[in-house]
Amino acid sequence: MTIIKQVDELKALVNEFSSFARMPAANPSPNDLNEVVREVMTLYKPGQRAISFESSLDDRLPVLDIDRDQIKRVLINLMDNAIAAVGDEGGAVRIETAYMPELQLARLEVIDTGPGIPPEAKQKLFEPYFSTKKTGTGLGLAITSNIIADHNGYIRVRDNQPRGTRFVIELPVKTVTI
Repeated sequence: MTIIKQVDELKALVNEFSSFARMPAANPSPNDLNEVVREVMTLYKPGQRAISFESSLDDRLPVLDIDRDQIKRVLINLMDNAIAAVGDEGGAVRIETAYMPELQLARLEVIDTGPGIPPEAKQKLFEPYFSTKKTGTGLGLAITSNIIADHNGYIRVRDNQPRGTRFVIELPVKTVTI
């Protein structure tokens, strides 16, 4: 009983701390988004044998002005959620990048074949402290949304067909003149 009480007190302390914590300001520099995706994928493949990891990376994607560490954090948050959604029974997690030159946008998608997200939860997903997981803090997607906003981008959640969830991120591509 004492251990449970101490754990609850620690959780409360962490929650109070996180409410005062501030994300560091984005420090963008020229980076290859596809390379960041490859790095994150190599973190997950060895430890998740029941899950199929796939990627489809657009070679035309130009170098982006992004904060590498923060975008890596975004990918890790989305990958953790996708893996949790797929579960131990197996399934697939896929990351795709695409370059849309006509819109000057880079698209990044994290796709899973889990059960999907109920419509009523989609509206609250990016709010702090909202979680669909029993052990979730509700901070991962809120942080993800803030990072993407700091990069002047957008994040949306969509249903994946025939099942699962698709997180779609669009980031601006700035043409660099030398």
